[in-house]
Amino acid sequence: MGYNIGIRLIEDFLARSGVGRCSDFRETAEVISKVGFKMFLGVSPTVAKWSPDSKEFSLLIDENPLAEFVELPDNVRGDLFYSNILCGVIRGALEMVQMQVETSFVTCSLKGDERTEIRVRLMKFLDEEVPVEDD
Repeated sequence: MGYNIGIRLIEDFLARSGVGRCSDFRETAEVISKVGFKMFLGVSPTVAKWSPDSKEFSLLIDENPLAEFVELPDNVRGDLFYSNILCGVIRGALEMVQMQVETSFVTCSLKGDERTEIRVRLMKFLDEEVPVEDD
């Protein structure tokens, strides 16, 4: 969920932000947090919990704007991550800039956790493909 939004959102992000190509995955994480989230959601998550190989990090969101004014019914509280669309948006956007990632929710403020945590793991850098020429 959200993947197709991310594919389209990256174009708007690159046009409006003026951000160039990131040099490494750490810089990508900072740009997602400080520029992307701020631009589209008005919040700046904290980048934390880096893996030793610098291929995995967490985005810690203290105030999730998608969760404001939302209450989950008790029967779905354990199964539903209401803001899961954010995972798909991140995955789709990064794929368009040649990074295949896995994203998942770790904690959610709607489930009573202190903050929302999204885990992002770099699977591989994708090769840039040139479109096939029409003859």
